[in-house]
Amino acid sequence: MEFAKDIVKSNKKILLLTLGLLVMSVVGIFFMNSDVVSPTPIVIGLYSQPEAMIEKGVDYQAIIKTIYGDIEVELYEEESPNAVNSFIFLAKKNFYNDLTFHKVIKDFVIQAGDHLGDGNGNPGYVLESDVNDIEMKEYSMSMVNGSQFFIVPSGGDTSQLGGYVVMGRVISGFAVVDVIEKVVVDGYTPRNDVTISSILIVEK
Repeated sequence: MEFAKDIVKSNKKILLLTLGLLVMSVVGIFFMNSDVVSPTPIVIGLYSQPEAMIEKGVDYQAIIKTIYGDIEVELYEEESPNAVNSFIFLAKKNFYNDLTFHKVIKDFVIQAGDHLGDGNGNPGYVLESDVNDIEMKEYSMSMVNGSQFFIVPSGGDTSQLGGYVVMGRVISGFAVVDVIEKVVVDGYTPRNDVTISSILIVEK
């Protein structure tokens, strides 16, 4: 009798173990094929060089969408083809989405486009500098490197910006630029993030 009982107990253990494995397998398959499992995080990639984006005869504008409103910029694709092409390339790759204006200096510049957020970010390539004679003045936009750019606010001091080439100028959203320039900063970093949700490229 004891021998028979041991066999029954052993069979029960095997049955329970098999049933447990089956349940775990079904649950695993469910989670693998459902939205419950978090997707793999999307990491902003770096590029070896920008693709050619500018087409002859097309006029380009950019709408920089921020938490304070939109800044519309006329891009100077003929006068600053390298900077504008890189800017358009990255914008269409969604590189700027959710980045911030990481540097804000009153009466000087508001600067964005750094995926690292500490002033050291770049797109992975070195951009050939453009050369033009467009005057740097308030609401001018210029590229710092292949991805970072700045806008001069109203009354901004341009005396220290002689080494930069103008790539565009704000044509709408002047108040947004000036609001960003006046945010509270620690050093030159905004205390609260001034986020860019996206940059829309308009072709005319």
